[in-house]
Amino acid sequence: MENLSQEQITEKAIIYSALMLHDDEIKVTSEKIQNVLKSANIQFESYMVDMYVRFFENNEIGNLISSGGSVGTVSTETVTADKEEEEEPEPEPEPESESESDDDMFGGGLFD
Repeated sequence: MENLSQEQITEKAIIYSALMLHDDEIKVTSEKIQNVLKSANIQFESYMVDMYVRFFENNEIGNLISSGGSVGTVSTETVTADKEEEEEPEPEPEPESESESDDDMFGGGLFD
């Protein structure tokens, strides 16, 4: 851990604390993570703990573990809806008005 910054050490410690709490089936809260960090003599800023706790509240830890850590899932319905939007044909441009004569198109009448 010599090559890690203090911030990186803190981030890893917060994540490991959350994993330990989750493994023991204890609800992950700021207070509990801070207690683990204090017990391990890890320096931390409380805003970092709060940030990770909010993340874990919005993303179930068990789902993160089983998905290999990728955040967010896309449902089949979302993908299908996106493809349908892409496949819709673009409206054809309106044809030019027929009031223009062939002379106008070829420069005729320009100097009339």
